[in-house]
Amino acid sequence: MTTCPFSSSLLHLDNFNHGTPREAIAELRAGHRIVWQADEFAAGGHWLVLHKPDIDAVLRDPATFSSSQGPLLEDFPPELLALQRQAMTFLDPPEHRSRRALVDYAFRPGVLEARREMMQAKVTAIIDAIIDRGECEFVSDVAMHLPVHVMFTLLGVPEQDYAYLVPTINTVTLANDPDYAGSRDEGWEASAQMVGWAAGFASKRRRQPAEDMTNELLNAEIDGRRLSDEEYGVIFQGLMIGGTETTRNTLSWLLYELIRHPRQLELLRADPDLVPAAVEEILRYRNTVVYTRRTAMCDVELAGEQIKRGDKVVCLLASVNRDPALFDNPDSFDITRDPAQTRRQMRTFGFGVHVCPGQHQARMNLEMMTREILTRMDHLRLLAEPTHFRSNFMDGFKRMPLAFTRRGD
Repeated sequence: MTTCPFSSSLLHLDNFNHGTPREAIAELRAGHRIVWQADEFAAGGHWLVLHKPDIDAVLRDPATFSSSQGPLLEDFPPELLALQRQAMTFLDPPEHRSRRALVDYAFRPGVLEARREMMQAKVTAIIDAIIDRGECEFVSDVAMHLPVHVMFTLLGVPEQDYAYLVPTINTVTLANDPDYAGSRDEGWEASAQMVGWAAGFASKRRRQPAEDMTNELLNAEIDGRRLSDEEYGVIFQGLMIGGTETTRNTLSWLLYELIRHPRQLELLRADPDLVPAAVEEILRYRNTVVYTRRTAMCDVELAGEQIKRGDKVVCLLASVNRDPALFDNPDSFDITRDPAQTRRQMRTFGFGVHVCPGQHQARMNLEMMTREILTRMDHLRLLAEPTHFRSNFMDGFKRMPLAFTRRGD
């Protein structure tokens, strides 16, 4: 068994105080395909898979490497696991296909294009609210607002529920950060509460239907029956979390890297047609989901190692996106890379049956807000270094104070 050469597991939270430990990942990747890492913070140890072919082999084989225990390194409490196993993220085929079919339609190209006008109105309103101030806290004032309000519109959630749902999302996703939760257990509890809130929302909406995605979900049938309120609640939670985190974290990283790389910002201002390439590059360069876990369903060999039934197998997506075998100068932020090639090689949105269904919505969010910022804001500068949140699962900022001027002033 090949074991980790470092004194502690790579995924120990202390290694993520300043974001993803890219140098340590590069060192591991250079010498290993897969390593066993003992850990004291997630009930035992896990296999860390470092290279794209091996990661793809795991993610395309749900019969051997199951999602049934969830994507996190930590084991879910049994009562919450039973609840979450109604979610796409925790289901394997064939059950996964029927649940995913409920939401796939909402992210088809034609449907996305039809909501562009609505999204542009929200993008404009978000920048309108800050443009005369000359400064903002970018994460909360801009990056979080767009995806939350888009998801609210799609699901028919009233705007006044923002005050409850956004802090709850933070508690669920960032439970390892003391600014958001007192413990991981508090995060588990917030997850159950969010599902309960959404189940209550579903009950109300059955009595007062409207033309939106919630109505579509409640009227859809799986194997001849409709979703229960609780099943809707689990899907709602997945959509809200998945629909907000990529945009919030990636948009903040994009502004940060453009400020750090003024030549890249100049290129983008000179040629706005580079915006899709810039979005693809930041998705590669600063992928916000660090890993995804699977659980071995049988004894199996992987990358020359013997995996035992029940072992945790952790696919390090962050390793793929900086692999020199896949990208020239992978540690350079370069918006002139071929976006199609980047998209094919990176694994930011996962792979296989669980590849992110909302990835094209996320790209549209990022592209539209980036264009709005380039059009209306100038002299972008940080008022202080951004503050990373404490997480080994997602990489992003909880605060990024930004100063700017109105473009043209």
